[in-house]
Amino acid sequence: MANHTVKDAHGIHRTNPQYLVEKISKLWKEECFGLTAELVVNKAVELRNAMY
Repeated sequence: MANHTVKDAHGIHRTNPQYLVEKISKLWKEECFGLTAELVVNKAVELRNAMY
């Protein structure tokens, strides 16, 4: 099966979600790897607050 993008994917913040995987992977490697569950929740709150 060949890799291809879904043409009718709904955009998130004007970005095709299929292109966000690389950005999420980089964020995980740089800022979240090895965190405890409590620290992951704190990081999620920080990211949510940064969006609004």
